[in-house]
Amino acid sequence: MHYQRLHIRVPVTAEVTLSIGNEVRIAARAINISAGGLCISAPSHLLDEQEYHVGILTREKGKITFSGFPVYQTASSVGIKITSIDRDNLRTIYELVEGFQLTEEFIKHIDEHDILKDWLVDEAGNDLSVTFETDSKKNE
Repeated sequence: MHYQRLHIRVPVTAEVTLSIGNEVRIAARAINISAGGLCISAPSHLLDEQEYHVGILTREKGKITFSGFPVYQTASSVGIKITSIDRDNLRTIYELVEGFQLTEEFIKHIDEHDILKDWLVDEAGNDLSVTFETDSKKNE
């Protein structure tokens, strides 16, 4: 099965730190964000497969914090899945996503990244069958 995301990702401009305890391990830039996680620019070395404390400093909403672990790493980016987040920080992420959805850039983003396919899944990530056809017997 092709993996699809439950939450829509939108671009975000922010500085990101990944910490373990009080020690900052990685400083990076955010690429995109969703209610499920964050994508950052690739650091100069591989991340350990462990949980990090993530701090995101955005211009629009200030600081967002959560715990998460890397789920993939490529030459250009690292995906971090949220494992623990409080209600206020999650609400802030939703506000960032919703704010972007109200812009004209959002229409371009849908087309460029083909994100409609990411919306048509259930909570387990399984494809949903969607049709705009009507059952002619019901309409008679």
